[in-house]
Amino acid sequence: MALLGCLLAGSAQEAQAATAQNPLSRSHRGVSKETWLKDVQTVADEARPWVERRLADVPPGQHPAIVLDIDNTALATHFDPGAPVEAILAIARYAETHHAAVLFASYRHQDAHDKTVADLKNAGYPVDGLCLRPDGSSAGKAEVKRNCRIGYEKKGFTLTANIGNRDTDLQGGHDEKGFKLPDYDGWLS
Repeated sequence: MALLGCLLAGSAQEAQAATAQNPLSRSHRGVSKETWLKDVQTVADEARPWVERRLADVPPGQHPAIVLDIDNTALATHFDPGAPVEAILAIARYAETHHAAVLFASYRHQDAHDKTVADLKNAGYPVDGLCLRPDGSSAGKAEVKRNCRIGYEKKGFTLTANIGNRDTDLQGGHDEKGFKLPDYDGWLS
């Protein structure tokens, strides 16, 4: 039993040393950044072919767009604030090069508009539209994001894909297809 205790202690010390040397190993509630990025990539691997097929033959007069949530979808807010989520950035860049708008819908407060645009652009995202929670709004996240999508539709966009990490990012329709990134039962907001 003493030998097992030494082996376990050694394993824990090795794990701590590996975590200190590799920032991808940092975790929260048992989910490391590395695991999260793999899980995000799995969803991106489903979303990318959809976007590619959808943008391959756009009917005349249609203005395709993708809609992205920001925190822990477009930006790695929890694990690496300000950094892009590379798998999602690749989809956004693909959309842009294939003449689709890249739009954002977030529950961030309207006061954060300019900073949010700057953060997205600094991370490498094209920003063709940003919809945030209106001043004085008491609407919940799902309603705010649905209203953002409705507003984009009213501007003539066809929302081909909607990508977010919370159920509230996808509720209420007004998109052709939604893709949910992991939020691990809500702790990754």
